[in-house]
Amino acid sequence: MSMPSIALLSLSLLAAPILAAGPPERDACEGAERCDSEAGEPIEIIVRTQKRPDWLFPGLDHPRVQAYFRSGSSVGGSLFDEPEAEQRRPLVRAGTISVRGADSRADRKAARRFARELVADVRPALEACYADVLARSPTDAARLTFHVELSRGERGAVQVSAGTLGDVYGNACVHGVLEFADVDAPKLEAGVDIPVWFWMQTM
Repeated sequence: MSMPSIALLSLSLLAAPILAAGPPERDACEGAERCDSEAGEPIEIIVRTQKRPDWLFPGLDHPRVQAYFRSGSSVGGSLFDEPEAEQRRPLVRAGTISVRGADSRADRKAARRFARELVADVRPALEACYADVLARSPTDAARLTFHVELSRGERGAVQVSAGTLGDVYGNACVHGVLEFADVDAPKLEAGVDIPVWFWMQTM
């Protein structure tokens, strides 16, 4: 068999399965009127909603929400409000009180209680002394220490042992106020040192 005959036989054998398979299938909707008609129809989408629980997302008509808006406890000032003037007031407090010469822990406790009551009894007058000093000259926070001797129910004189409240007039005012404080002294022998702080509180 010649070479051209072999080549023709090979081509015929290859073409047989291709012809048997036929042309490739096209898309089912390609060129069909049925697909064109379906493309213009609206698509229906069903959305199912679930009601939110009131305790998780309460609405404006919920009683708790209404109570929140009626309450003024958590409502601060508005940005449109006029700025309030800064207020400052003098404050007086006793510091850590030291007791010397007391025989027992109970006596030391009684002596400290007496010292705190001594300052608390005349605190408004002490604050007035501090305000008077501030009117004369600006003064930062100050501390005065007072010494009092206790002797079996009797109180000795109040003495300024350290510190100055502005000037000598400030010290004299505070000393006079504490000297005339009406507080009963405990019946014990002891010496009490009372530090008293004066400062301005900004409100």
